[in-house]
Amino acid sequence: MDLRFSYFEILTGTGALFLCLVFVALFIEAPAIQEEIGSEAAEAVRRQNLFWVSVQAHGQHLVLHGAAPDYLAKRQAGEIAADVRGATIVENKIAIIGEEGTCQIELDRHLKGEQVTFKAGRAELADRSFPVLGLVASVARNCDAAFEVASHTDAEGDSAINLKLSQRRADVVVRYLVQSGVDPERLRAVGYGESQPVADNQSEDGRAANQRLEFRVLGDAA
Repeated sequence: MDLRFSYFEILTGTGALFLCLVFVALFIEAPAIQEEIGSEAAEAVRRQNLFWVSVQAHGQHLVLHGAAPDYLAKRQAGEIAADVRGATIVENKIAIIGEEGTCQIELDRHLKGEQVTFKAGRAELADRSFPVLGLVASVARNCDAAFEVASHTDAEGDSAINLKLSQRRADVVVRYLVQSGVDPERLRAVGYGESQPVADNQSEDGRAANQRLEFRVLGDAA
């Protein structure tokens, strides 16, 4: 059997192997690039306090969801995402909350001066939280919208433990709302731990303000 190969055959085989390696590398790298672009876009809008924006990445194509308070806020979110390196298309599907009577405004009005609280260091609702959650459930049942239950802690203690505690607390609230007749498909529980402070953690008042629960409308058709 003659196993000798011509110079042309060697070059052709080497070229084909090189192309295969390139395609394999691109195939492996593509999901990582997609995740990186999506993460950068999510971080960019978060830095501008646009926490109502969620980002989905499909390759270099970004899709924005959420509920903006007005057109300018929606446009701002789109412009921020478009500036992310590597993003080629930004599809802005953010809904505009609109005028008086919509879900987020209703929630904010009912919750003004009210707060959902938990027993210290535990994912267990304090008794005074139940009337507040009853109001939230009433609004949520009558809104054709998705809601994020966002739980936050102060910066006391271990950050990983705080993150887990905040997630458990958000889960507890979602379970209570579901038991109160809210469609579970329209609820999302997210624990942010100490990552989104609204006040200085160096003072007692600041820590109290940071340890909070928020209800965010993610899409509003009401």
